[in-house]
Amino acid sequence: MPVRHEWYNAEKSVMRYIAEGDWNWHDYHRAVRVSLFAMINHPRTVHSLIDLRASGRAALPAGFGAHARTFGKRGTPALSGKAVVLGVRLEQLPPNILDADGTLATPDGRVYFAQSEDEARALLQSWGCDFQTD
Repeated sequence: MPVRHEWYNAEKSVMRYIAEGDWNWHDYHRAVRVSLFAMINHPRTVHSLIDLRASGRAALPAGFGAHARTFGKRGTPALSGKAVVLGVRLEQLPPNILDADGTLATPDGRVYFAQSEDEARALLQSWGCDFQTD
């Protein structure tokens, strides 16, 4: 499957979406819809991590601005609305898409961009996620 999902940490507070090979937005949204079943009646707040490092695409699929505004969309009460994108260089993004602080506002929250897994984990930890037991 071009985009798959999995829990990123043992406490199940981060759902990671991993794009591999030649994927498109339809693949991403399908993985998100399926992942929502894992969050029905989930007792914790869940943040999203969109991991594009294994993407085989030379460029992001068209429409990044519109689709990125759905990252972290609160499709279930467990989702926080916060998302981290890993594996995208800021110069790949459409011009003027980011706010002055380097994030992207969404209807449900905010999207952050990390340049390394350590940076993504530090951000997630600042939101209360635990990585000590994974």
